[in-house]
Amino acid sequence: MVGFKYLTCSLLIFAAWSFQTGNNVAYPPVKPCDEIQVTYKIKNTSGSQANGEIELKFKDDKQTYTTYLFSGDSRNNRLDVTETKITELNAGDYNVIIRSKEGCTRHLTIRIK
Repeated sequence: MVGFKYLTCSLLIFAAWSFQTGNNVAYPPVKPCDEIQVTYKIKNTSGSQANGEIELKFKDDKQTYTTYLFSGDSRNNRLDVTETKITELNAGDYNVIIRSKEGCTRHLTIRIK
């Protein structure tokens, strides 16, 4: 039991010293996110129908992305969209959140008329 007491004390001293000297250790090292390069085209609705579209074009077309679409009307929300063309949209404002497989995100606000 005495050995455990000294081991615990040693670990606490090391942790305190490590934070004081700025030796922050992060495992695994965190890689900063690169900005997701994306452009988009929209097709507005016609005749008050849900026939609007958002088409996404990614600079890195070999990368896979997941898209989340949110609007003021929860019936238009879509999760885990993997295709680049999102169809059957009503007129309105949409928040598009794009996520790379590394967890990097990009936010777009798009209006369909």
